[in-house]
Parts: sequence; C-alpha cells; structure tokens
Amino acid sequence: MNFFAELKRRNVVRVGAAYIVIGWVLAQVAEFAFENFGAPDWVLKTFVALLLLGLPLALFFAWTFEMTPDGIKREEDVDRSQPGRSSARRTLDYVIIVALAIALGYSLWSRQGVEEPASPDTQAAVTEQDDVDQKAADLRSIAVLPFVNMSSDQAQEWFSDGLTEEILNALARTPDLLVAARTSSFKYKNSDEDVPTIAAALGVAHILEGSVRSSRDRLRVTAQLIRASDGFHLWSQTYDREPEDVIRIQEDIAIEIARALETAMDPEELARMVSSGTSSVPAYNAYLEGLAANTSTLSTADVYTFLGARDAYERAIELDPEFSFAYWELAQFWEVQAQTTNIVGGIVDMPNEQMVAEFEDSIEKAIRYERDPVNRLAFRVLQAKEDLQLAEALRLNTEYLGQRPNDQDAQNRQLELLVGLGMVDELRAAIEEYERRDGYDLRVTNNSVNFALLTGDKEFIRRYAHDALRRIPDRPFVQYQSHRALLWAGDVDNASALLPSIQASDLPMQTRTLALLRQACAEGNLEEAERVFDIMMAKHADDLSMNWISNKVFGRDEEAQRLLEPYDKSMDLGILLDFVGYHYFDPAPFPNLIQYLKSQGVEPRTPLEMTYRCRA
Repeated sequence: MNFFAELKRRNVVRVGAAYIVIGWVLAQVAEFAFENFGAPDWVLKTFVALLLLGLPLALFFAWTFEMTPDGIKREEDVDRSQPGRSSARRTLDYVIIVALAIALGYSLWSRQGVEEPASPDTQAAVTEQDDVDQKAADLRSIAVLPFVNMSSDQAQEWFSDGLTEEILNALARTPDLLVAARTSSFKYKNSDEDVPTIAAALGVAHILEGSVRSSRDRLRVTAQLIRASDGFHLWSQTYDREPEDVIRIQEDIAIEIARALETAMDPEELARMVSSGTSSVPAYNAYLEGLAANTSTLSTADVYTFLGARDAYERAIELDPEFSFAYWELAQFWEVQAQTTNIVGGIVDMPNEQMVAEFEDSIEKAIRYERDPVNRLAFRVLQAKEDLQLAEALRLNTEYLGQRPNDQDAQNRQLELLVGLGMVDELRAAIEEYERRDGYDLRVTNNSVNFALLTGDKEFIRRYAHDALRRIPDRPFVQYQSHRALLWAGDVDNASALLPSIQASDLPMQTRTLALLRQACAEGNLEEAERVFDIMMAKHADDLSMNWISNKVFGRDEEAQRLLEPYDKSMDLGILLDFVGYHYFDPAPFPNLIQYLKSQGVEPRTPLEMTYRCRA
C-alpha cells in the first residue's frame, strides 16, 4: 500500500480538507467580529496563527487515531472487521460539504455591497456625480472626515479637530495623493450621510474616518480607511496608548494610509515628510489647538477665534522654541493682520510696523528650524510675497507645486499671486486646472467666487457662484461672495434672495451694508442706494477698503481715486497691491505702482466696468 492510499484510509486527507475549509470560515468571521469590536490587529493575527498551528496537530491525530462506533481509538487498536468505519468517512464528507456551503454563502454575502444594486438615494448621488466618480476611481484620492470626539469632556473637541487637520495636512504633502480640501471635509462634521454619498459629493474614491477618546492618562484613536465603491475597509487600526504617543499616532496613520493607497513615496521620505517637527507632546497639543481654531474661523466667520489660534501657536513655541510649523502658522496669522489693519481694521491693537516685525521674526525662524527643504520652499514663498517680491514668490511657489502639486494652501497662494500680478489669463487656466484635477475644491472655499470674478467672464462667474451655494449654502462668506458674483453676472433676482441670510449673519456690519448698496444699485433704486451709502460713510468712513468700494459702487470714481493716492509711495505699495486684486481697479493714476508692476514683469491691465454700479 502506497503512502497516499494510507493517508486516505486513515481519513487524513478528509480531516485536512475539513480543517482548512472550517478554518477559513472561522478566520473570516473572526475578522468581521474583531473589527467591529475595535480589537487590536494583533488579536486577529494571533487567532490566525493558532489556526495554522492547529493544522499539523489535526493531521497528526487523524493519522494516529480513528473514529469508531465505540469512540476514538488508536489506529493500531482498531478492529477492521467491525462495521461502521465507512460511517465515519461519510460524516467527514458531510462536514466538508456543509463547510464549503458556509464558505460560499459568506463569500457571496461579503461581496453583496458590490454586486447588489444601490439604494435609490445612493444611485441618484452616483448618477449626479458620474464624471467625478469615474475620475476619482482612477486616482489615489481621499477625504479626511472630522474625527468624532468620544471623550466625556466636549471641551476636548479641539483635540479631535486638530488631529484631523494635521492628518489631512500630512496626507496633502504626498505628491500623487489627492486630498479633498479641509473646507469640504469639515462640512460633513456630525453628518448622517453615508460614505458613498459623501465620496460622490467630494469626488474621491476613499474616505478616512475615525474617533478620538482622550482622558488624562489614556488616549484611544480609531481610524478606518474605506473604499467608497463597495464600503470595503482597506485598513483599520485602533491605537490604545498613553497621551504622550499622540505624535507617533498621527504620523503612523498618515504613513499607513499612503501605503494602503499604494502611493509612490519612498517609505523613509514619507516618514520624514509627515513628521510633525516636534518631539514635545504639550507643544504638539497646543499646535493642534491652533489648527482647530483656524478651521473654526473658516467655518463660522468668527474672526476673534483667530486670536485663539495665535495664542495656541505662541504656547507651542514656548514649549518647543524650534517648532518650525508653529512659527509657520504664527507667521500666517501676522501676515493676515499686517495686510488688513490699514485696509479694514485688524483685531489686534498693535501698530502695523510691529505686526510686520512679528511676521518677519516668525517666518525667519520657521525657515531656520525646518529640516525639510520642500517645506522651507513653501515658507520662502510667503516671505518673498510679504517683501513685495511677487514674481520671485510666484517662481518659488511654482517650484513648490512641482514637488507637492496637491497642496491646497499652495494652490490658493498661487491664485493669490496671479491676482496680485494681474495675470488674468494664467489665473483662469490655473482655476480650471485645479478644478479638473480635483486637488483643489474651489467651489467651497471662501475665496472661490472671488477668484472666478477676476476673470470677468459672466458665465464662468455664475457657474462658480451657483456651485458654491449648492455645496455650502449656509456659509456667510460664500453667500456674500456669491451675491456680488450673481450681480456681476446680471442675475439680480437670485442675488436678492441671498440678502436676508447675509443680513442675519455675523458678518461685519460694513460687509452687510455693502451688500445692500450693491443690490440697490443693481436694481436701479437710487433713493435706497443713497440712503445706504450715507450710512456707510457715517459709520465706516475709516475703513479704507469699504470706503473705496462703496464710492466705486455708488459711481463716485474720482472720490475713490483720491482715497488711494496717498498710498502711491514705496512704503505703502503693499496696500495698493491689495487693490490690484479688484477687477475694476484702475492702476493708471498711480505712477509708482505702475513702475513697480513693470519691474515685476507685469503689464497693468485695463479695469473692467462694474456691471451693477449706480449710474448717478
């Protein structure tokens, strides 16, 4: 008798087949159960290892022992003349058949998310975004949804929001990974929408979601990477660590996501790129608090939340004086304040010269302490921009985007530089490129419609205004920008419908008043326009930007020009450059500004005629 025949006679083959099939079913069930109960990965790995170790033991016992009508006996003790041995074989055959049926049933069930038709609502969403979805399916694209704060203390919301922001920022640095803009992702905070619907709306193929439970002595972070097409979990992990491990957790999540999506990044380069730049956990936590405050400012229009961000970054720097990204974020705070104080009034009671000094100190230290040369390149862009070296800033930013083409902040800065240099054709091309690649969601940012306005194309402007309102209908800044865009495009009625929401919002009073003035002029209601204009002059005459715009809207071009003439000198050119961004600004009366623009290789453009101004 050969060896194989002996294996069959002793039921070793049958036992082996039964064990393999049953083991596979148990592994699948275990994976499902452990994942839903949040068990660490090692639990499943240990379970599978035990199953594998059990196979040789099962084969050994099948060779050594045999099942008989009288029970289990050693092979040499079996009386082969007794009936019943075939019954044992039939039992094993039945076990194998049943196990195979269970395995087949489970396989079909696990795939039903792909094979079953979608619900009507989901199908409608997919149909609406068919082109976007098709594009996203071929791309490494992801949206990072706000991690849910599971802590008992709701005041810890900043921690989950800040951690989400930092993970998003880290992923956005990966060159071949498209990441939905933060303004898009945070729209779905506390949303009940399902994953396919959110993915379709954002034009991404994957969703990262998770939760954070933080206490004094324990930190639990759960993250799941979901393929939107079928709901399959490509990767999931639960980190149950001490709070001091938060930096490593953030970095690990970003690295694992990049690996799961098969990005082209070298592992060492990837690890260096996503590094937070500090080893101090208290400094990192303060930095996260600042990021969360920034995000809150964008979504609520509460500019004073911005002060909280500044305070958080300053605490982070006190805790780690070489924390480059904290300096970088602080520099951007002072950039905004220095730009706006002389125009619309700032939120910090400080001379403009001191704000500029604070900016210069912050950006220089950010460059000095940053170890990554690509990050330093981004920092130098901002430095050159504030030094009025706009052409150099554009060159540096273009170089940076060559390394990290999907960085939304850099894309936004590229558009701002093109505006500042009056490069309208290049601006439109960049807008369309970023929209086509889905790396930059222009339609849901506060400046999206403003950038579209600068093209002067009425249909282009109208499309962006309607897209922005459709995607984020309740954001005051979007409503305000869309209102003036619709007026410019001649859509007076739809613009009028936005006024009640704008007036009821927490936008600054002068902003709301300007919207009323624009609407009155567009409707040809000169009596109402004059009344609103008088209110603006009485209450907001010191607001340079609003004063200038109001005069332009009301048809007082000469008065608007006189307001800006004192700033046509070298030390104040930065103020005039902010007005170059208005498509109806005429640079011709300002010779020093003209000279500067030409020194930057920019031929001043002819201003566009304001379509909704009063014709007094």
